[in-house]
Parts: sequence; C-alpha cells; structure tokens
Amino acid sequence: MLTERQIEFIRTIPKGENHIHIEGSIPARVALRLGKRNGVSLPFSSEEGMKAFVKKNVVDLNSFMKCDRLINSVCITEEDYFDVVYALAEDAKKQNIIYQELHLDYPLNEERGIAMDVVMKGYDQARKAALKDFGVEIVFIAGIDRTLPPTQCAAFIKNLEHYRDVVDGIGMDCEEKGYPCILHKESYEIADSLGLFKTAHAGEDDGSQNIWDAIDELGCQRIDHGVRAIEDPVLVKELVDRKILLAMCTRSNANACFLFPSLKEHSIRPLSEAGVICSISSDDPPYVGDLLWEYEGVIDEIGFDEDQMIKLARNSLEYSIRGQHHLPTFDAWVDDWKKRWN
Repeated sequence: MLTERQIEFIRTIPKGENHIHIEGSIPARVALRLGKRNGVSLPFSSEEGMKAFVKKNVVDLNSFMKCDRLINSVCITEEDYFDVVYALAEDAKKQNIIYQELHLDYPLNEERGIAMDVVMKGYDQARKAALKDFGVEIVFIAGIDRTLPPTQCAAFIKNLEHYRDVVDGIGMDCEEKGYPCILHKESYEIADSLGLFKTAHAGEDDGSQNIWDAIDELGCQRIDHGVRAIEDPVLVKELVDRKILLAMCTRSNANACFLFPSLKEHSIRPLSEAGVICSISSDDPPYVGDLLWEYEGVIDEIGFDEDQMIKLARNSLEYSIRGQHHLPTFDAWVDDWKKRWN
C-alpha cells in the first residue's frame, strides 16, 4: 500500500520516458475513434472491451506483436498519425512527463502500404503541437523490425536521411528470438553515418549475447530492456564501466511478455545495485499501464525507496538523447521536495 507521500511523489516528480512505442501505445479512445473514421473493424467496441481483448489475447511477446499490428491498423492518414502522437502527449502532460522518446515503428505501417511521408508528416506536426500545447518535448527513435530482411531495414534507415529534422535515433524491436542484433549491422552503419543515436532491444526474450553484439558490433549507446544482462557478470561490469543506460519497462517484462514469474523478481534491482544505469518507461501503456503505474510497481512491488526512484527519474533525462537541458528543472524540484518533506 502506497503512502500519501509516495502517491504525491509519483504524481508530481518531473519525468522523462526513454522507451515507449507509438504504434503499441494507441489509447483505446483514439483507436476506437480512428477505426470508426476509417471503416476499420475492431474486435471490441469500448475502452473496457479493448482492455479485456488485450488481457485475453496477449500471452507472450509474439502474441503481443500480433495484437499491436491489429490495433495499429486503424491508422491510415496523416491526420490519424497526428492524432495518436498528440493524444500520447496529452496523456504525458497529465503524468508530468516533460520529455519523451517515442519509438516510431514505421515498418508496421509500411507492410500495410502506408507511405513513409504520410507517417512522418503526421508525427512531426504532432511533435510540434505537443510542445506548444502541453509543454511535452518529444524525440523520435526510428525502429527497425528485426524480423524483416536486413536489406529492407537498411533501405528504411537510408530513407531517414530525408527526415533528419524529425528523427534523432535508431532502434530495433519486435520478436528477438531467432533474429539476433548482428543481422542488422549494415543498418547501424548507415545510422552512424547519418549521425543518429543508436539503441536496440536486446537481452529481452533472448540471451545476453545480443547485448554484447549491440554494444560491440552495432555501437549502441543504450540498450532497451536488457533484463538478461544479469546472467553475465562480465557484461554487467561492462555496462557499468561504459555508462550504458538500460531503458527498462518492468511491468511490460513481467505482465505482458511474462519474462519474470512476478514483478518482484525483475532484474532491475540487482542490476541497479551492481551500478548499472537504469531508467523506467511504460513501453506500451494500453497493455501494461502508464508511467505512473510503472512508478507505483517499482516502489510498491519491487521495493525501491524515494532516493532510488529519484535516481531512476534523473537517469531518464541525464542519459537521454537530448533531454539534459531539463536537469536544472528536475534538480530544483528535488530540492524543493526534500525541503518540504524532510
């Protein structure tokens, strides 16, 4: 049971978020509206219905991706893509998220024949509106679908040259088992030539070798998830020494992808205690809850104290792509909070 102080702390602390997927985070209210607008039939007709559908059908990472593709099918026009990101920013404002790095998984749209320009223009206009209307700074990370042919992924990254004013980073996601990071080395070499920040989902539902390949072969400056790093003490030390952030999503790992028997057994605690830099994000809110819910779980179930949570929150800004300018605001909030409560 959270205390009054913990509840207020979670609600009011300025937050960054390093790991949230646009296509996997379409709010139910938006999915239903866009489905009706575009004549796309969904297997539910209410927000509660979508929750029930997700709970019934998502049993592992693969089934999650199938559900993700289904709900994303409501997006067709530039206006649709604007509406999704604008709604995410509106929700971020309510959680006092001041900086958010959104993974845009264009290949999920490409496979439906949606032009890249349609998606990018919608997202870019929403990014600008989010800052103006809500004060939420959004940075985009272009995500490779690792299950696609490497040549197709490389072509996607080459096309980002036309959108360098929109996209700041490259990532890699979707089903990890059977699709090692090293398959997409060419894409990361292209990203490097474009000056993009590099991250990758690794050590999520497959072993630590993917993390080694991501940092040594692909030149990743960050790892998304990385929960299985704990299995390799040498890797843990390497992550500490290189100051590589693990952008973790604890509820997603435990409650959606079932990588741990329970949230309490998540590897974020032993990794943090070993000195690995971690942050926490919501990953895909409709499936596992928003960032406030993520904070609640890390405090109430994993057992992080207030100072540990402040460190996680600060890491999300300090080790972000370009959110470091928010640190003075964050530190001032922490000073005021401690004066008030201590």
